[in-house]
Amino acid sequence: MCTITIEEFKNLFDRGQFYYGLEVPGIRDKDILEALNEALNIFNGDLYPDDETCKRALSYLTAHFLILDIDGASGQSIYNVSSRSAGGISESLSIPLWMQEGDFAMYATTFFGQKYLMLSKPFLDGAVFVVSGATTF
Repeated sequence: MCTITIEEFKNLFDRGQFYYGLEVPGIRDKDILEALNEALNIFNGDLYPDDETCKRALSYLTAHFLILDIDGASGQSIYNVSSRSAGGISESLSIPLWMQEGDFAMYATTFFGQKYLMLSKPFLDGAVFVVSGATTF
């Protein structure tokens, strides 16, 4: 099973997705570690074909839990806004139905959870193979 370090997480998300720091609103190493531990409780690294894909999926899942923790601490809802507008500009987002229902619905509540699902879906669906052969009665 793969895992990631705090430094690997920070290196992946180094374009302003998170503000790292020791004071609020900064994200502390402790916050990342807590989100990583939450992610590892449900993460199945054996689904992925290689370590790089596994680490990327785990990073997105960790980011998902980190966003949930940040939003929860600030009293925000975990649900996405499906439409918004300001100054004559409007935006409407559509999440695929398979993400909105069943076991996947919780992950669709954040951008990073959606990326985790998109990366993981090919390995969650399973595969069907046809093998030629015959019985020897």
